[in-house]
Amino acid sequence: MSAMQRIATHEFKNDYFYIVLRQTPEHGPRSYILCCGINMTRFDPICWGKTGICSNPAFKGLQQLRADVSSFAMTLGRQTRSAEHFPCGLITPPVGDGWYRETPLLIDQASPMEISTILDFSVRDLVNTLLTVCAPDARVPSKLPTSSGMQKFLDSLNVKNYREAAPPPIAKQQKTRHGDTGTG
Repeated sequence: MSAMQRIATHEFKNDYFYIVLRQTPEHGPRSYILCCGINMTRFDPICWGKTGICSNPAFKGLQQLRADVSSFAMTLGRQTRSAEHFPCGLITPPVGDGWYRETPLLIDQASPMEISTILDFSVRDLVNTLLTVCAPDARVPSKLPTSSGMQKFLDSLNVKNYREAAPPPIAKQQKTRHGDTGTG
């Protein structure tokens, strides 16, 4: 690759999540890396209290996204493999301040048009997975919004005073020393 060769990047980024598909010529001219992450604190006003402890729907949705993208790419006849050593941090928000990043995924032998299709699929898949649990009556518009349009859509689903509006935590009743029950 010459020093001046352009590296194609397809991306969808907002304050809630990012999905970046970047060409990786070091793996071949038609290889792309998937870097994806979510800001869990941004999803709290939508998801808080909808599932049990250690079952954050945004976190689980991001993990599921990687598997779903791999499966979708295979339906296009493309192979995928883990790329845990790719430095996504150079092209995405840093981990911390609510951001969580999934292990990168390499997609081999994909055309730019296929990558564009995979990006659209990825955005819909991630948001629909989250909405299934967090806002089951909400639907992603049939025409995929822009990154900022998606942010406005997700903002519209935020629950005001979400911590107070959430159901009480699941607590197992226990007997106290005096025989009455309490939560613990």
